Amino acid sequence: MTPLRRNGGLLAAPEARALDALLPILPRWVMPDMLSAIGLVGAVVAALGVALAAEGAAWCLVAVLGLALNWFGDSLDGRLARHRGMARPRRGYILDNGLDMLGYLAMAIGFAVSGLMWPALPFIAVALHFMLVNLAAARLAVTNVLDLSAGPVGTTELRVIFAGVVTLLAVAPPGMAAAPVMAGWTALDLGGWAWVVAMGWGYGAALRADLREATARDGGVAR
Repeated sequence: MTPLRRNGGLLAAPEARALDALLPILPRWVMPDMLSAIGLVGAVVAALGVALAAEGAAWCLVAVLGLALNWFGDSLDGRLARHRGMARPRRGYILDNGLDMLGYLAMAIGFAVSGLMWPALPFIAVALHFMLVNLAAARLAVTNVLDLSAGPVGTTELRVIFAGVVTLLAVAPPGMAAAPVMAGWTALDLGGWAWVVAMGWGYGAALRADLREATARDGGVAR
């Protein structure tokens, strides 16, 4: 049975309209796997821009362009396959998730080596994100619902947040981004910890809701 795709992201509706407008104008030689590769290349370019963001605003622009490229490829690959009747749901699901994980890892490395935040923090954030992704996979097996977002935040919203952070780095006075603002932490550190706490809370809330749903489906009483 084809899973029900559910996207509660804040930008889901306008994004869907934009993607549907792009589909008919894509050249026939553009294939879904090509778009998947473009998405991964975009993530690597974005990571490179973030890694060198402290060197100048030009690298911040590189990061934003990489994020845009990542959005273009990652958001259109599966949609194009379905539009052209070429969808292979199982292969597509594995490929999409596999490349997404590589992209997130690249971004974590980029932030870690940028010198703008505690190097371990991006990997803590990625670990929590992977926990949410794994929970969504378990939810898919139980409910046949494929969640494309964690509440109001999906991959597109994450890209917008990253682009906003990089833009702030571009306009900040030289040296300000790397300067401690509280207890030795930089502004990026504080923002990163806030994001980690939010994801941790979201994971706990989602796990509890999923356990209640699974218990009910097993014929038990959810507590």
